[in-house]
Amino acid sequence: MRQGRGRLTLVTALVVASLLAAGGCRTVPGTEGVASSAPDPDSLSTDISGTESVTDPFGPGESTGSLSETDLTGREIGSASPADDPSLIEDQLENVYFDFDQASLTEQARASLTHNAEFLQQYPTLRIRIEGHCDERGTTEYNLALGDRRANTVKEYLSRLGLDPSRFLSVSFGEEHPADPGHGPAAWARNRRAEFHVN
Repeated sequence: MRQGRGRLTLVTALVVASLLAAGGCRTVPGTEGVASSAPDPDSLSTDISGTESVTDPFGPGESTGSLSETDLTGREIGSASPADDPSLIEDQLENVYFDFDQASLTEQARASLTHNAEFLQQYPTLRIRIEGHCDERGTTEYNLALGDRRANTVKEYLSRLGLDPSRFLSVSFGEEHPADPGHGPAAWARNRRAEFHVN
């Protein structure tokens, strides 16, 4: 009887050993007493520094550097969309400059407005405030009227370029908000302008 038991133990041990050798893994207690497979530590490759290297789960040629953190809505954290940040929109829109006592568009002004229209077409729901400004010469009333004509000229030109005019609010600040506080021709040229702001 003892000899039969010895053979049974030997056969069982050989079967278990051959299964482990064939699978290349060892059993590790899992949750609730169920055995799960784990890789044999000897089968992991080791680089010169002695750290273990594991196969990239993203497959060959894929980079894990492209992973990004997202918030609870699934939007990428730290990635600002221009539609989410008005300053990113405003940074892309070029000011339009006018000649002295004029509300008509120069060639350069039309080029700037074409650029702005192409950019704004990417964000059709944005509403924009067009501000008309003047230099310090002239009365307050005259400059408010001139700033209004400048803002409306810009609005009309953008609608000719295909943008919905209802997206734009035109206002005049006259000489009240100079871009340059100076009092000479260079400052005056910078102050005769139309600016764009997300409304």
